[in-house]
Amino acid sequence: MSDPKSTEERRKEIIEAARKLFLSKGYEATSTVDIMNAVGIAKGTLYYHFTSKEEILDALLCEMTDNMAKAAAPYGEDSKLSIPDRIIGVIKAINIEGSKDGRMIETIHLPQNALFHQKSHTLTIEKISPIMIKIVKDGIKQGFFSTKHPESAVHMALSYSLTDMEEAATDPKELATGFVYNLERMLGAREGSLNSLMELFG
Repeated sequence: MSDPKSTEERRKEIIEAARKLFLSKGYEATSTVDIMNAVGIAKGTLYYHFTSKEEILDALLCEMTDNMAKAAAPYGEDSKLSIPDRIIGVIKAINIEGSKDGRMIETIHLPQNALFHQKSHTLTIEKISPIMIKIVKDGIKQGFFSTKHPESAVHMALSYSLTDMEEAATDPKELATGFVYNLERMLGAREGSLNSLMELFG
């Protein structure tokens, strides 16, 4: 019997069921059988759309990071905002809270979801880097930054900001100060010029 739902509808249904299971059970503890049962489909239907649980994970993470990139994209182009405000906008777009993607990010950081974390980290850098590089290059034109290596500076800054640093920090204020200080040096900014980013640490 053919699937009464369109390919796109069924894929979305499978991804959403997987999202809920990964949130409640963790990625490693969730099986393809769990996902099939949650959607109410046969094994053949699941494997028609996805060849493995990891492929479902990839689709879920692509959707999540696409949403981040869409939220961050306006800050890459908005020349009316200051350079620090554009960076703050992008970082806030990455670190979404409260939404289903925000809850998923919290789940990603759990020790039992190491593969989840690694894939998310890589995809986020891949999709957000072009936006941040545009901001940094605009900052160089304005004399705000002086780095000769904007691409590598952005990659390092994003890697740093995506690390779950607060878990390891004994002094949140020191963490915030150190992040801003090191970011200014990586980008060749005047000391104190990015202090407004401290708001990101609450």
